[in-house]
Amino acid sequence: MDPNVAPSKGSTTTPGETRSDLESTLRRIEARLERLERTLDPLTQATAAAPALTSTAVDVLDDWANQHGDLDERLRTLSELLERVTRPEALAPLMMMVELSEQAKPAIATVTDIVDETMARAAAEGMEIERLVESSKNAVLKLAQLATAREVQALLDSGMLDPAALSTLGMTARAVADASEEPAPEVGMFGALRAARQPSVKRALGFLIRVAEKLGDNLGTTAPKLLLNANAQSKSERDS
Repeated sequence: MDPNVAPSKGSTTTPGETRSDLESTLRRIEARLERLERTLDPLTQATAAAPALTSTAVDVLDDWANQHGDLDERLRTLSELLERVTRPEALAPLMMMVELSEQAKPAIATVTDIVDETMARAAAEGMEIERLVESSKNAVLKLAQLATAREVQALLDSGMLDPAALSTLGMTARAVADASEEPAPEVGMFGALRAARQPSVKRALGFLIRVAEKLGDNLGTTAPKLLLNANAQSKSERDS
């Protein structure tokens, strides 16, 4: 080629580059463009579908707001709740609970070690651990049955555990104990009449008369009958 002749304008080759090299470079560029197009295709589709999805989401929110009330008011309430929950004074108890739970792990491990050591020592001393566990389980079951028994409920409802009744029973037990320290004298009818003149005996007789009056009033109600029926039913259930 004559160096004085300029290359034609339609030629894209450069000095030292043949037409086959240029075609190979163009093919590589075209392949890269195709891969880039395939990579961007999902993004293009998502971008094209975004307006429709946004419109659908807005319609769903509008329908929900129409069915359940003012959406703006709910959002304001939720924002206020979030602000109050995230206050330091509100998070302090939660942080304390987290710290306690973290500190509880070594404490539980220590208690477990103590129980294991106690069980091992008891087994070394000849105690039957399985029998002890079985006895403890039976004791717990018996206590549960006792707590739910009708007799216990009747006792709780009877007034026997009332503080005034317990105080009176305590004074009666103390009087019996004090009287038992000395031999009981033989007292006839006239001796009883003379003793009835003593102020302490008068107070005791007055108390017994009042108790008799209250007992007579209670015997006229249906409560004792209901209690007897409950006791009979409990006995029949135990027998069956």
